[in-house]
Amino acid sequence: MKRNLVKTAALPALLLLCCAAYAAAPSAAPKKAGAKAAAQKPEAPEPEARKASPWDGLAQRNIKTADIAVYTPVTGITTAQDTYDVFAPFDGRIEEIHAELFTFVTQKTVLTRMVSTEMAALLDSSSEESRKQTERRWQDVYSYTELKPETQGVVTNIYIEPRTRVNKGDRLFTVAKKVLVIGKNTEPLYSRLAPGMTAEVEHARNPDEKFGTKLVNFLAVKGSNLVYRLWLEVLDLKNGIKIGEQFDGTLFVGKSSGAMLIPRRSMIEAGGRRFLITEIQTGLETAEEVEILGHSSLYLQPAGPAED
Repeated sequence: MKRNLVKTAALPALLLLCCAAYAAAPSAAPKKAGAKAAAQKPEAPEPEARKASPWDGLAQRNIKTADIAVYTPVTGITTAQDTYDVFAPFDGRIEEIHAELFTFVTQKTVLTRMVSTEMAALLDSSSEESRKQTERRWQDVYSYTELKPETQGVVTNIYIEPRTRVNKGDRLFTVAKKVLVIGKNTEPLYSRLAPGMTAEVEHARNPDEKFGTKLVNFLAVKGSNLVYRLWLEVLDLKNGIKIGEQFDGTLFVGKSSGAMLIPRRSMIEAGGRRFLITEIQTGLETAEEVEILGHSSLYLQPAGPAED
């Protein structure tokens, strides 16, 4: 009886020792599950610090609003264009010349008066006193022929003199329908040119001789994209214009009111295109993309010489 009581009292102590050993050494299966859970849920990285930008420290400027007008000085030599000749219609003699060199003429302008060879001989046989009477007597048979230009223009050459004999087909006058000032700009021109731009030019030695012109053609001078060969057509030929003379003037390129303006040095050119580093307003963002909502008038001025 006593031996059975001893065995019964020792059983609870044994159970306590087994529980303590199990708690101290967990099974292999729970250990593997814990390792897998740790692999699926890594620790969050710490936020990265803002990296330095190569644009930090550049001057900030605002796009300004103002008016702008572009003019460029030009110089050139006048030359006749679309010329034609006036010829003698028959054998005869030039009696009078009414046109002068570089005068403006129209289809109603009398360039010269001439008579036939027969009429010239008849007039020469008469005395100075009876000449008028002879002209009146023979006017139905022999008369003066008035030569007029085909179109309006400027007389650029006169090949005859009064009381000189001419043959049919002899060249008497040359008339230019157009006059061009062929020249170039004398200062660098950054704006684009376009036909129809206007320029007022004046004679290099006589500033009172002024003419309005328009640009009809242009071509960049080889080796420079800022100097152009210019063809300026004279608009008003009524007062005449000397051919082969130097004329200087100012070509009006254009103007804008309330324009957005920046210094040229703030513009970046690459691949034939132009850029400006402006401030932008942003919206949604991810690690790879940013939504652009708009931009302001603030921009970064590229590194370079300081502003004047």
